[in-house]
Amino acid sequence: MSAPSHDPELFDELMREELRNQPVSRYAIATLVSGLLGGWLAPVFAVVAIVRIRKQHQRGLVLVICGLVAFAGWMGFLGYQLATGTTWWQQRAAVASGERLPEGVAHGLDLAAGDCFWSPPASGNTDVVQRSCTEAHTGEAFEVVALEDGPMPDIVDVYHRSLARCEADAKQLPGARVQVITPTSDTWAQGKHRAVCYYRFSAEMTSPVR
Repeated sequence: MSAPSHDPELFDELMREELRNQPVSRYAIATLVSGLLGGWLAPVFAVVAIVRIRKQHQRGLVLVICGLVAFAGWMGFLGYQLATGTTWWQQRAAVASGERLPEGVAHGLDLAAGDCFWSPPASGNTDVVQRSCTEAHTGEAFEVVALEDGPMPDIVDVYHRSLARCEADAKQLPGARVQVITPTSDTWAQGKHRAVCYYRFSAEMTSPVR
């Protein structure tokens, strides 16, 4: 009596059907979801998932690999942010300590002629929100006045002398008032020995002064 023959294709199909009937590891799914979200538990879920897949013949190894790849991508992005100091907590700490202004905000004394911004209501030392001159803005710097070196002069005197210089050099523009940004003792100590002349427009502008 001859031995029964085996059909390799039928055997492979039976094995594939058996594999399809195996449940998908819940930890494999957790690894994928956690990895896509950048969750720190993704590697832990992956280890548990691999152990269960091997011992309990579950499915989900591809999900584990995809989750770990996504997690590695998030970690690479986080490493780049840490190296460049651009994580949200680094930026918040820098702003809170006064080392860095929020994004889009500049100190008024750092403006250059031709820079546009949202204008403060009055002259003085202030931070401003910079804008493109083709976007809505209410202020435009037109001159930077260099001040003398040495000890901080009288603040009121600096303001009046700088404003007079700005008014003398300004164009006569309808709907615009000449104002000036001047240093305080703190900014003077930082080496900002200058004043910035600017136009404050009564209405929003969307083009630079010609």
